[in-house]
Amino acid sequence: MMRGGSAQARQFQLVVDERDESWTCDRQGDRHRDQYADGVLHSIDGPVEVGFARSGTVAPPVRLLTPELLPMWGSPASFVPILVQRIRGHWLLVTCEHERDPADRVTVVIDEGDGIAHRWYGTSEVTVLTEVRVMDDDEPAPLRPRFSRLSEWPALEY
Repeated sequence: MMRGGSAQARQFQLVVDERDESWTCDRQGDRHRDQYADGVLHSIDGPVEVGFARSGTVAPPVRLLTPELLPMWGSPASFVPILVQRIRGHWLLVTCEHERDPADRVTVVIDEGDGIAHRWYGTSEVTVLTEVRVMDDDEPAPLRPRFSRLSEWPALEY
């Protein structure tokens, strides 16, 4: 689920094949499907060759599966970790502040068990993973989802 600014929350389904470094992302309300495979990103803007690490720019939820690719580490004038808290056992709450403006902060909640960032509170959007499921190798990719209407923001499950 994603929410940006004052916008309504939108659901998404993300299917990632780590071995092949490929993914498919369907978003609630979008007619197109973003896909990345064989070094080519297919988005509404058309196909473009790009590395896996940069492919998440059109589908930010992809970055949650690999928190080291989130836009908060290491670039000039970037965000730097200032606080790491353990939350109820295996959750890590990482708060980062901008090098030039300490009031500008981003937060990520990472599950130490699977290494996935389940919540991302960026400067302009919030992204929450409500379910993560590992598919069997021979399992076919799911069809495009039919999203049900959200009645409320997902409860915290730390």
